[in-house]
Amino acid sequence: MSQTNLDNLSRLVASRADRLIDRLVRVLSTPAGRDKTLCTLQYLLIVVYTQLSRLQGLRYRRFLLSVTRKVGAVLLPGETVVATLSPPEDNLSHVIKGSKALSELISDFRCFSRVVESLDLYTWAKGTWNSPPEDGLVKAAVWGQIWTITAYQWYENVAYLASKGVLRGERFDTKHQNKWWVWSSRYWMAYIALEAVRLARVWQLRPAVASSGEGVEKKADTSEAEALWKRQMTVNMAWAPVSYHYSLEAGALSSDWLGVLGLIAGATGFRNLWRQAGAA
Repeated sequence: MSQTNLDNLSRLVASRADRLIDRLVRVLSTPAGRDKTLCTLQYLLIVVYTQLSRLQGLRYRRFLLSVTRKVGAVLLPGETVVATLSPPEDNLSHVIKGSKALSELISDFRCFSRVVESLDLYTWAKGTWNSPPEDGLVKAAVWGQIWTITAYQWYENVAYLASKGVLRGERFDTKHQNKWWVWSSRYWMAYIALEAVRLARVWQLRPAVASSGEGVEKKADTSEAEALWKRQMTVNMAWAPVSYHYSLEAGALSSDWLGVLGLIAGATGFRNLWRQAGAA
């Protein structure tokens, strides 16, 4: 390849990298964009270290099997060997521990961000009060969501601040923290149930698509509204079992399902924001 071609290729790569970075910056410039990006990364890391842990387990079992065969070949009848073996600290172990640590760090950051952004709930409630939904069922569902997500945020904030030592005393010990984490997730689950009610009613009230030429603009608006509805329903359906998992002290989902469902919810929102940033 000639020097001219190499220069052209370098400029092309640099230009595309510049556009991608600018696009990512636009996504990360809003609280919603940051949360959806970090949510996607957090649950992607759960998928990664869960699958790598499974791979490490298979490798370790093969290692134990080979050691057992070798030791058995040199032992005399009646002899036994007692040994304690643990997985080696190899590169795979470092990747697993690093991925898990980063996922937990992202989760911690997102919790702290929700503490800071708690007053946004007031803005939501104020906007709903000033411009309530016209449909009675949608209005009831939205107000129910405001109250349940407020309760969720309250319990999560207290549990989080207590876990960091900000709130101290017997009332904020680990036992109470665990109870508050569970109750916050139960209110989150109630919020998700109300969102399902709201989405079902919105779908029921969706306008008929005009077939005449005069309805082209209306048809485009309807298609966009349906796309929004599908994204919201996908996210809600993905979060439903996750919220149920966290609402139980012992949990209900494996790390595999937890990672996959969270990744679906996060990636669905991130993909839309990424598309919007590209069109800007």
